[in-house]
Amino acid sequence: MNEAFLDPTTRLYAICAAVLVIKMSFTGYATAVLRNLKGVFISPEDYAFRGKAPQPPDEQIERLRRAHRNDLENILPFLVVGLLAAKSGAVGYRTAWWLFVPFTTVRVLHTMAYAFGIQPWRSILFGIGDLALLATTLLLLITVIL
Repeated sequence: MNEAFLDPTTRLYAICAAVLVIKMSFTGYATAVLRNLKGVFISPEDYAFRGKAPQPPDEQIERLRRAHRNDLENILPFLVVGLLAAKSGAVGYRTAWWLFVPFTTVRVLHTMAYAFGIQPWRSILFGIGDLALLATTLLLLITVIL
């Protein structure tokens, strides 16, 4: 095993980070595939390139696009804060497990809830992830200040 991952907290972070990046990539690819299958694009030049007239937005494509944008607003901060928290000792393994694993799980479930329009679960899942990210950030801040 690579020496960088001998620490279990760092290894846990790396697993969660990899799952989240794969999930984000999948959401982006799914959006692109649906755009091509349905012939509904976001830019006028895409229609012009295909010799088609612009179409109104497709709700399913827009749902995936909004889920992806929500990922960018939440997962990217986690990738930074989670790494700093894991490497600085701001969180031990148990704390990291109770913050990183739920965050990762609810972000995957949040995308599914967003894609299928399932409320109130979409909001509940977002809230759980937001609390996990906030707790991780506060623990990191406390570690840095003290």
